[in-house]
Amino acid sequence: MIILLPLLMAEVLIGQEIHEWLGTGMLALFIAHHILNFGWWKSFPKGKYTPSRAFGTALDLLLLADMIALFVSGIMMSGFVFSFLHISGGMLLARQLHLFASYWGLILMSAHLGLHMEQLFGLGRKLLHLSEKNKSRTWVLRTLAAAVSAYEVYAFFAQQVPSYLFLQTHFVMFDETKAAVVHFAETIAMIVLFAAAAHYLNKLLCKVKKSEKKKGYGWKTAAFAIPAIAAALVVVKLNLPAKTEPWQGVLTVDSSNTVSSLNAESSSTIGEPEQEPLPVNDGFVLIKGGSFEMGSPEDEPWRSADETQHTVTVSDFYMSPYEVKQSDYAAVMGDDPSSFDGDDLPVENVSWLDAVAYCNTLSEKENLTPAYTVNSDTVTWDKSANGYRLPTEAEWEYACRAGTTTPFNTETSISPEESNYYGHYPYEIEDNYFSQGNLTTKPGEYRQTTVAVDSFSPNGFGLYNMHGNVSEWVWDYYGEYDTADTVDPTGPKTGTRRVYRGGGWNDFAKNMRSAYRAALPEDKGSFNLGIRLVRNAVSGTGSIVSAETGKEPETGGKTLIAFFSWGGNTRGIAHEIQSQTGADIFEIELVNPYSDDYNTVLDQAQHDQNIQARPEIKNKVANFEQYDTIILGYPNWWASIPMPIASFLEEYDFSGKTIIPFCSHGGGRFGQSLTAIAKLAPDAVMGEPLSVHYSGGSGLSEDIAKWLGENNIQ
Repeated sequence: MIILLPLLMAEVLIGQEIHEWLGTGMLALFIAHHILNFGWWKSFPKGKYTPSRAFGTALDLLLLADMIALFVSGIMMSGFVFSFLHISGGMLLARQLHLFASYWGLILMSAHLGLHMEQLFGLGRKLLHLSEKNKSRTWVLRTLAAAVSAYEVYAFFAQQVPSYLFLQTHFVMFDETKAAVVHFAETIAMIVLFAAAAHYLNKLLCKVKKSEKKKGYGWKTAAFAIPAIAAALVVVKLNLPAKTEPWQGVLTVDSSNTVSSLNAESSSTIGEPEQEPLPVNDGFVLIKGGSFEMGSPEDEPWRSADETQHTVTVSDFYMSPYEVKQSDYAAVMGDDPSSFDGDDLPVENVSWLDAVAYCNTLSEKENLTPAYTVNSDTVTWDKSANGYRLPTEAEWEYACRAGTTTPFNTETSISPEESNYYGHYPYEIEDNYFSQGNLTTKPGEYRQTTVAVDSFSPNGFGLYNMHGNVSEWVWDYYGEYDTADTVDPTGPKTGTRRVYRGGGWNDFAKNMRSAYRAALPEDKGSFNLGIRLVRNAVSGTGSIVSAETGKEPETGGKTLIAFFSWGGNTRGIAHEIQSQTGADIFEIELVNPYSDDYNTVLDQAQHDQNIQARPEIKNKVANFEQYDTIILGYPNWWASIPMPIASFLEEYDFSGKTIIPFCSHGGGRFGQSLTAIAKLAPDAVMGEPLSVHYSGGSGLSEDIAKWLGENNIQ
C-alpha cells in the first residue's frame, strides 16, 4: 500500500483511469490487511492502555475512518471502474472529501508505517552491515538523513499540503513545470518524514510508560475520544458554511495612510479638476474626469457579448471610498435588511429602489437637495442636485479601473488576498480546473461572508472593494451600449433591469472584472448586492426621466416546473416542488447529453459557458402559452446557469410570464445565475429565488413550502 501511495498522489501524471484501478487495488489490499489482522480487532478494546498503545490505537482508528472516506468518495466519483453503479448527486462534496482524505491518508499511513519502523531498521542494519563498531558509516547515514529531512520539510510546503489538510482549497495545485520524478521524490520524502516523526514520538511515549508507577485510565479514553472528535469536526466542516469573522484572513489598511475616512473633514483629490469642484466635506474622493475605453477587448477571457468596447468621457465627480455600511444605512433608514450582521460590514439585500430611497433620505437629513423624484412608474434624476446619488455605469467603471486597462484594477489576476470573493475560483480557473500550472493566481480562501468596508488595499483612486465583497447598484437600465453616446452617458431611458457592478463575496473572479455587467429588476435585492454613493463635483443641468417597461405579470394561467439536472440534486428538488404544488413538470433534456463522468462534464460545462453555447434540447413543452408561472430549476455551474437553461429561455416567449428560479449549489448560492436569467428573459417578471445546498437535506420540504408561500404559489 505504501508503494501505491506516491502513484495515487499523482493522478494528473498517471491519468484518471489508472488512478481508479490503482485505488481499487488499494481497497483490495486494505480489506486483506484487516482480515489478516483480525486478532487486533478482537483485542484492541481490552487490557490496559499505555501512552504508546493509546497513540497507536488512535492513529489506527483515524486511518480506518480516513480510508473509508477515501474509498466511498472515490467510488461516488468513479468514471471507469465503478461507473456501472450510476451514482448521482453529491459529487462536489465527494470531490472535496476525497481531496481532504487523500492528504490526511498520506500522513496517517506514513505514521502507521513509522510505528513499525524498528522492524525496518533491523532489516536495514542487516542489509547495510551496520554495527556499533562501524560508527563512521552510521554517521554518514545520519548526515544523509538530516539532509533528506530538510528536503522533506520543503516538499511538505512546496506541495501546499497544509491548504488541503484544513479544507482551504478544493483543488490540487499541481505544478506541471516540475518533472515527474521530482513530484514522486517529494511525495516519498513526505512519507519518510511522517513515518520518522511517528516513530520517534512513539519512542518518547514508551519512555513515559516506563516511568509510570501506576497505570491511569485516561489513555484509553483518549485513544477513542480523539478519533471521534476529529470525525465530528470534519463532518461539521464539510456540511456547514463557515462563519468566518470579517477580520480573519483580511488585510485591513489604515485609511489614514491612503484616503480620508468616512468621518473626515475634507475630501481627497485625485488630480486637479479642470473646474473648481463643488464643496463636499463628507470624506468622498474627488475623481478627476477623463476619457477611457469602457467595456472589454474581444480577446479578454470570459468576456460577455454585452461588453462592447468604446471610448467614453466622464466629468469630475465625488465617490465614497467605501461601500455603505450597515450602521450608516440603519441610522438613516431605521432598519437593516442585511443577511450578515456587523456595523462595519456593507449593507446588502437592498433593491435599486431601496438604494434610491437611501440617497434621498440621507440628502434630506444633511440638508442637501435630493437627486431623485420617485413616482409610481418613473424615477426622475435632477442632474443639478447636490445630494447623494448612485454612479452611472460609466462613472463606476471609470472609478473602478483607476487608469488600468486590464481585467482587474490590480493589473494582475486578482487574488483572495486582495479581494473578498469565492477564492476557490480565481480568474481562468475554468480552463485549468484540475491543474493550475498555467494560473497566475492560485485558488485560495473562500470566506463565505462579507468583510468590513475598509478591508484590503484601495485601488489607484483610493477606493476600497471595487472588486468583490458586495456588488454595487448603478443608475443605468440594462441594455446594449449606445456607442454614439460618449460623454457622460446615462444608459437607456427605459428598461426592465437595472445594472449592478463589481461582483460579491460569492462570485467567481471572472464576474468581478472591471467590464462585467450584471442586472436585476429594480425592486429585487440580493445578499451580495449593496450601495456606493457619489455626488456631483460639477453642477449638472437638466433631468433624466426613466421608466420601467416590464409588463404586468399574467394571472390565471397554469404553473410549470421546468428544470435541468445532471447529478440528480435539482431533479429531487423539482419533484418535491411538484409534490407540494401539483404543477406540471418538464425536465430539460439534450439531444447530445453531457457525459456521465464528473471530470468530463466539468470540462464540457466550462467550455459551453465560455463560448456561450446553446445545446439543442430534444423535448418540447406542449402549449407553453398556457403557463403564466415558470418555476425554473438548475444547478449552479461555474457561478451561472448551465447552457441548456439558456437554450430553454431563448426557445420560448417569456413576455409577461413570471419566472421563479431555484438553484442547487455547493457553496456559491446563485452566483450570477439570476443575472443570466434576467438578461435572457428581459420581459419576464422575476419571483423570489430559492438556493438549495446540494440536495437540501432534511429541511428541504419545509424550506420549499416557505418559499412557495413567499411567491404566492398554492
